[in-house]
Amino acid sequence: MVFLQQSSLRRACAVAFSITAFSLSQQAYAGGTANDNQSTMGIATAGAGQAAEASDASVIFFNPAALTRFKRIEVLNVASIATFDNDYTSTQDNDGPPTDDGRQGSKGEFFSRKDGYDSALFIPGLFVAIPVSPKLVVGFSASGSHGLLTRYREDYPGRGSGRESDLKVTRLNLGFGYKLTPTLSIGANGSYERYFQSIKLRVNFRDAVSKLGPPGTTAALDGAAAAGLAPPIPGETDAKLRIFGWAFNAQAGLLWEPTDRTRIGASYRPKTRFNGNQGELTINENADTAAFREFLNGGLVTATGPILGINGPQAAGDLEPNQQARQSVIFPDEFRISLFHHYSPKLDLMATYTYQDYTETFLRYERVSNGRLIEDVPQDFKVAHAYRVGLNYKAFKRLTVHAGYGMENGVVGDDLRIPILPDNDRRFYGVGASFTPSRDTTVSVAYGIIDVDASAVGNNDQVTPREVSGGEFKGIADLDADFVSFSLIQKF
Repeated sequence: MVFLQQSSLRRACAVAFSITAFSLSQQAYAGGTANDNQSTMGIATAGAGQAAEASDASVIFFNPAALTRFKRIEVLNVASIATFDNDYTSTQDNDGPPTDDGRQGSKGEFFSRKDGYDSALFIPGLFVAIPVSPKLVVGFSASGSHGLLTRYREDYPGRGSGRESDLKVTRLNLGFGYKLTPTLSIGANGSYERYFQSIKLRVNFRDAVSKLGPPGTTAALDGAAAAGLAPPIPGETDAKLRIFGWAFNAQAGLLWEPTDRTRIGASYRPKTRFNGNQGELTINENADTAAFREFLNGGLVTATGPILGINGPQAAGDLEPNQQARQSVIFPDEFRISLFHHYSPKLDLMATYTYQDYTETFLRYERVSNGRLIEDVPQDFKVAHAYRVGLNYKAFKRLTVHAGYGMENGVVGDDLRIPILPDNDRRFYGVGASFTPSRDTTVSVAYGIIDVDASAVGNNDQVTPREVSGGEFKGIADLDADFVSFSLIQKF
């Protein structure tokens, strides 16, 4: 049994190896909402046994109590590549507001975007376990805890509600596992999480004007423009919202080993409340949009706006090209319980149940300067229940194969779902293998699929303010992800 008393040279190697990997982990990302694809072996088993198996140091993310399974220093480096298929199909004619050249979606029209550098992402991760004594093991990790990536074709009908979204939450964990008795361990993590969200959309001025004023406002402004009394209503332009934030949180866990062949692990993590989430709303400005914004500050709008219920100066302020924005974010609490059973010398069986409560998660953005609402998107999020099963099979002395399957319900219904969050019931499939050339080294490879049910979008008529709701559209959004992962475990 080797603990921290091993040579300084080996400890230095472990630290150097960790620092090298950590420099990459700042880009940690995953597709989906909560990211359970922490390790290569975890992807291969579809996340089964996460809180009990302790096949590698990524167990610190799921259950710190299981760190007591490690008797030597272990460093796990993970490198995964995720590719995304993100499509939209119109379910009605005249779908969405017209583009600048007058085009709208037709029933059954397919809008696909599968090319370009942003269709794939590199996802690294670092996990370290260090035994301090026969009873105490400490650990560290840097990886992506939550994420979402959507990319739609620029002209798809729902572009006004969001054309691209990018959510990354990077979590740094520092924790320990302590063996209370030969069969019972406890553990805890403290974590720091860094939040980033980016949303890109197309601002359709004609659609916004039609909703901002009473019926006939667009025609009236077109007539005023023809008479030289007002600038023309601008064409579409791009807008981008970027938000940054941070949070501290904790996790507690238990590991019970009733026999030397069976382990049961459980952990709980409370809701994550992000603090000081702020960023910038940027609206691309050109000569037409600048002239229209200036017109809202004076001219006919000043005289007739109050009669029509339009606050011209306020609308002009809402269209400023650079505005500070803020967001309050609460991520779900999480309970996880896992079973691991060493069925035979060649076969391990695993299962996991996960509970995540999203009911306090909201999509609401405000202006910092005056508190005015940028957008409020009701979602009525629900609780997510995930079930996963998996196995390890020792095919040869140094080669083990892995497989797994999981399923999870969506957390938003057809009536409120939006294209940039096309969440729905999903299934997880995984397969992989691990090769151990020596007692100190293990190399793993895995392939995983997240198959999300196609989702109805465009039915949410509760978005406020109405002028930013993105036009009338109805369609089916489809988002699936494929993962290829490689990892290296080095023990010291």
